[in-house]
Amino acid sequence: MIKKIPWAQPLIGKEELLEIKDCFKNDRFTQGDKVKKFEKYLSKITNSKYVVAVSNGTVALDLAYKVLGLKQNDEVILPALSYISTASAISYQGAIPVFIDVNKENNCIDVTKIEKAISKKTKAISFIDYGGNPAHHKEIKQISKKYGIPIIHDAAQSLGAFLNNKPLGANGDISTMSFHMAKVMTTIEGGAIFTNNFRFYKKLLVLRNIGEGPIKYNHILLGTNARMKELQA
Repeated sequence: MIKKIPWAQPLIGKEELLEIKDCFKNDRFTQGDKVKKFEKYLSKITNSKYVVAVSNGTVALDLAYKVLGLKQNDEVILPALSYISTASAISYQGAIPVFIDVNKENNCIDVTKIEKAISKKTKAISFIDYGGNPAHHKEIKQISKKYGIPIIHDAAQSLGAFLNNKPLGANGDISTMSFHMAKVMTTIEGGAIFTNNFRFYKKLLVLRNIGEGPIKYNHILLGTNARMKELQA
């Protein structure tokens, strides 16, 4: 007898359906109170000061690199083993992904090979916690500090994991997460950006909302529509 094991089976029950029904009852479907409540929840469980919920994990990475000001022919160091978005978000900026092999211990980036890959064009170091296995965070941060290179933590697989009794998920200068249906926690499609940098946070809010500033219909940056829907939150 062959038994099929589902690739991803979201656990959606009565509680979620009641929340969705509430969205229809209150006639609010995008970026409202439920999104704000979701952001506060994520802030609490990751110990991150600022959280910006977005439409998916790939756009979260794209906006993270835009905040850093990544430009044509800049270089970003990243692990050779990851989902394609870790690299494609770099290419969206016209920048160059510089792949580093992973170690056998945890399938995360091999920190002993990072410094050899650093050049004058290196503008960021990106890493993931593969399958929730923590990368060598301490060593990566030491290299970042030594060379003054910011860290992008692609934390799509980090939620629910801990390192030294501290939650993973918001451990870079900017961190991103995915809530695709295959992830530990799902909004079916969705993502989030985490940072403790207030300047980054304010810019992310503008970029998420098609570049619109505090004044309605006054678009001050070239942003994108990355808004999370109330139904997702």
